[in-house]
Amino acid sequence: MTSNEIEPPGHVEIWGRALVGMVPLVGGPAAEIWDGYRKRYEYRASQALGAIGEKVTPEQLQERLVESEDLDVVFGRAIQAAANSGLEAKRRLLGLVIAEAVLDDAMIDSASLMTDVLSQIEAPHVRCLEDIWRVQQEVESSGERSQAARGAEREINQRILDVGRKYPSPLLQTLVNLSLLDARTSWDQGMDLIQGLTTFGEDFLRELHGATGATDSSPSTPAGA
Repeated sequence: MTSNEIEPPGHVEIWGRALVGMVPLVGGPAAEIWDGYRKRYEYRASQALGAIGEKVTPEQLQERLVESEDLDVVFGRAIQAAANSGLEAKRRLLGLVIAEAVLDDAMIDSASLMTDVLSQIEAPHVRCLEDIWRVQQEVESSGERSQAARGAEREINQRILDVGRKYPSPLLQTLVNLSLLDARTSWDQGMDLIQGLTTFGEDFLRELHGATGATDSSPSTPAGA
């Protein structure tokens, strides 16, 4: 239940070990490559498991997985998403939301929804959210745009539009579909009315930063790699 403290082998080490005995790429060398990548996969999964272990015991986890099929399913999806992700903050947050569900049945649905969102988010999406949020905070703290009430429609701001337009429409559309970004699609499917992060998007980014100890006041800080 604790994360592996030993760093996994790097790509150079994996391939280097394989090439030493390569005649063609069969037998031992192929096994070396497979073993190296399997260890990296397991290491990523272990970071989510480690985050769970910070909140619950192995016995608690095992008991709850047996009791609740819904929890068992979302646990499996979360560990799979963590193992496939290159984003450390995401891996840890997946573990933390599962731990909450282990401790409270009422959190299972929330954990399932958050796992769905996190499974579709990687570093480019987080960089986009952080860039937009940084500018959004700047224009609102300076009075350039008044801060709207929670959930209320906001004024269009050119600086926010400009930073959002640096990112490709498919990425922006993913964030809109996940309710993380407040933006509208124009007639040509371009995301040209970007108003900022949604309330859920702001909360999501705070949770992602919190998973690795980043501060809310520094949204541009990378959320892990």
